[in-house]
Amino acid sequence: MRLKSISYKENLGRTDANPWELKDIFFGERNLIVAKNATGKTRILGSIHNLARQIQTPQILIHGIPQKISINGEWIASFTDETGGSFEFFVGFEKGEVIYEKILVDGNEKLDRKPFIAKIYSEITGWQEISPPNDRLVVHVRRDKNEFPFLESLMSWADGIRVFGFANTSPNLVEIPDSPYQFTSLNAVPSILEQLTNTQIENVLSQLRSMGYVVETASVDPVKGLPPTTKIIFIKERGIAIPLKQFEISQGMFRAFSLLTIVEFLRSSSKIGAILVDDLGEGLDFERSKKLADIIFGEVSESKIQIIATSNDIFLMNSVSLNDLTVCYRSEHMVTSMNYSNSKERFDAWKQLGLNNFDLLSSNFLLD
Repeated sequence: MRLKSISYKENLGRTDANPWELKDIFFGERNLIVAKNATGKTRILGSIHNLARQIQTPQILIHGIPQKISINGEWIASFTDETGGSFEFFVGFEKGEVIYEKILVDGNEKLDRKPFIAKIYSEITGWQEISPPNDRLVVHVRRDKNEFPFLESLMSWADGIRVFGFANTSPNLVEIPDSPYQFTSLNAVPSILEQLTNTQIENVLSQLRSMGYVVETASVDPVKGLPPTTKIIFIKERGIAIPLKQFEISQGMFRAFSLLTIVEFLRSSSKIGAILVDDLGEGLDFERSKKLADIIFGEVSESKIQIIATSNDIFLMNSVSLNDLTVCYRSEHMVTSMNYSNSKERFDAWKQLGLNNFDLLSSNFLLD
């Protein structure tokens, strides 16, 4: 499934906590979310990620010990399935307990849950009444791919979400995941590079060269002074005799290399549905930022992975198609968005002016 839109709210009407609301944030296959500082770009990605985490598991591990997630918030997520049909998921939490839950498939109700009681549609027996635990979603206690295929669709979407912070990627950090797909940041790139075939590695290096980095080889090896299980990246540049250790690589090159390597790895998996990248292009110059956008929004999108990225980079904004741009606005606690899917006439009018994408953000054209 592909995420079509998301709405989220928390603490509305409360006096002991600040309210926050995302209202009808729409998405396409490729999305660059732009906004002025402190508007809520990162929170949009966070709301998607948190919803996926709630669907995946009701607990987190702290020092290996399961801990209940105490969360307050309400989501409305709308999807498009593989056949073009609609899928809608509504869920609300209060102090970690589910207060309501609903699923609609092509407008037909499949799940309706209120406190203490729920009804769910079985493809085998019809409607059933169940009483799931208050701190569990129905998908956590009632999965069966034949009887409740819509629950499997929801879980597959959540399992296929990957979220990365481009600006948080550093050559001085190394993440060692438990398994190839269980990594949480781009700093896991040494482990991921080991999973790539020679053809995939050459594809990454070719992309780097197109960005202006004259890289000949990339490999993973242990280094003196670190535990033997810790491996780092070694990159050989043209004209440089000795490969550069990961810690010697420039911040910008390492971020670009890490993102391209991990995206190349994820593209080969049929289970990955969406890649979310915060602060895409941060730290890159104009030409390299533009080329990275061309790769991520061009070559990567051909793999049918949905791309949702955020940026305040002028160069990046002007590098993507206006059709892929989502402009967000904030009024007090509420964030709204405008893009080609929900504001086609305004975006078409902007195209006629012939101005660049950054001017669209810096002006009030969409709001006038």
